[in-house]
Amino acid sequence: MNNIHILLVEDDESLQDLIEKLLINNGYIVSKAINIAESKKFLKLFVFDLIILDVMLPDSTGLNFYENSIKNRFDTPVIFLSALSDVDDRVTGLELGADDYIGKPFDSRELLLKIKKNISKKQSLDVINFGKDTEFDLKKEQLKFKKRKISLSSNEIKILKLLISNSHKYLTRDLLNTELGLDYLSRSGDMQISRLRLKLKKECNLNDIIRSVHGKGYKIIT
Repeated sequence: MNNIHILLVEDDESLQDLIEKLLINNGYIVSKAINIAESKKFLKLFVFDLIILDVMLPDSTGLNFYENSIKNRFDTPVIFLSALSDVDDRVTGLELGADDYIGKPFDSRELLLKIKKNISKKQSLDVINFGKDTEFDLKKEQLKFKKRKISLSSNEIKILKLLISNSHKYLTRDLLNTELGLDYLSRSGDMQISRLRLKLKKECNLNDIIRSVHGKGYKIIT
């Protein structure tokens, strides 16, 4: 399965164990969490290929967790787990932008098919092209110009990924500073974006690819 890593967030431990065994038997790597607090710890440690997220969790709802902590910060497919009767939850999840859902109880074959479909969809979007000569591999965190690897700092990689995951809107300074671990009033994030702009111009011949609008933030043109 090419070392595909899945985060499984389910508070019913018997169901969690069953899903974990199913995934491991089909070649996936699995990290388990029973609540949102544990999930956040895993998200700081690993880059997941897919998240299976229960709608009802003891410390909040999976819907709130997705909207506030996953949707705009991680380029990771999310499959919601919900009771078959909870139509409103499923509709809300899809309206928020979740990739898929599966109702409980479910057939193991259906879950495996949904996982395969969503991972395949993500993998086709893992390489972002800027013009004809520059590409950024989100999975490998590598920037290349004419097949030559361009050295990036860890923060420059974070900034590029943030810009790409927020390409449908502006990346605000607040979000930028939060993700870089900076004080929300700090101008350090702005300076790091300026250095990244200069590197893209010098190393990749990319001019004006990161644009800024006063009062809104930054936006990358792909």
